[in-house]
Parts: sequence; structure tokens; C-alpha cells
Amino acid sequence: MSAIMLVRHASTSWSGRRYCGRSDPPLSDAGRRAAATLAATLIGELPRDTRIVTSPSRRARQTADAIALAAELATPEIDARWMEVDVGAVEGRTFETLATEYPDLASAILAGATAVDWPGGETAIAFATRVATAWLAVATTWRPTVVVSHAGPIRLALTLAGCPPDDSVVLAPATAIRVPMGLALRTP
Repeated sequence: MSAIMLVRHASTSWSGRRYCGRSDPPLSDAGRRAAATLAATLIGELPRDTRIVTSPSRRARQTADAIALAAELATPEIDARWMEVDVGAVEGRTFETLATEYPDLASAILAGATAVDWPGGETAIAFATRVATAWLAVATTWRPTVVVSHAGPIRLALTLAGCPPDDSVVLAPATAIRVPMGLALRTP
């Protein structure tokens, strides 16, 4: 694997139901099973010198640990730059509640906006800068790397790599996408 593999953490009880930026729910039972299944599918693709970098969120660490254990790799490295965006006042809200409490934000998101200044949370510029520095740190190591993160940082990393050009791509929980090293180094 001469690439960076981006992995979205497996599901929690909030996945697909509530905005979860900085909250730290553990993987659900289904999430733990999905993490183990994903890890089993990746074993043959990960060279012995593969490093794993993970967000410090429990859901990401649990997914990274499953991969490291299955592939017999070193303990994952924690990098806070791979955390999900801080959604501020939206944290824990359902999608329906967002539409009621923040109708303009909900409309923008439904229209495909991804660069969002979250009320009481992280600005789009701060988030993009944080993820760009994390991406650059991984892309310039020239070492096979698995990054376990969240939907937002992964979407931005794919955009930075130019793969795919559609920045609205969102990986499902417990899925991975490979970015070839040549694309990975197309950093800003």
C-alpha cells in the first residue's frame, strides 16, 4: 500500500441521528461489529510498517484499535487535528431540531453547504486550516498510513488531495477510501 487510507469511524448510537462533533459516545454494538469487519477486510492491504493516526475521539480510537489489533500494527498515534468539526450549539441536536432552531443553517446544509461557521463552534476557516495541517503532516511522511477520523475531516482531506473533486462526498461509518500517494501530495 503506497497510499493513505482514510477511514471513517464505525457507528455510535448518535450516528445518522444527532450532530456529534465533540461529544464522545462509544461505538454501538453494531459499530463494534462493523469495526471488526472493516479491520478484517484491511488486514491483507496493510504492510507491516503501516502507521495508524487517529482522532482522539473514543469512536475513532475504538475503530483504530480494532484495525491495529487485527493487522498486528503498532498502537495508533493520536492527532487532535483529525477531530470532527466543533458544531458548537448544534451539538447533540437532531436534524429535525436543527431545522427548527437554526432554519438558515439547516437550509444551507440541505443545499449542500459544507463550509459552515457553526453557532458557538468552529468556523469554516479554522476547521479547514486544522485539517489541512493534519493532511500535510500525513501526506509528507512517505509512509503507508491509515487515518481514522470523521466525516468532515475526511471530506476535506479528499478535497485537498483532489480525489474526488466532489467535496460533498461523505463516507459511511466503518468505510475506507484509499488515496494514492501521488494524489496525497497534491497539497495546497
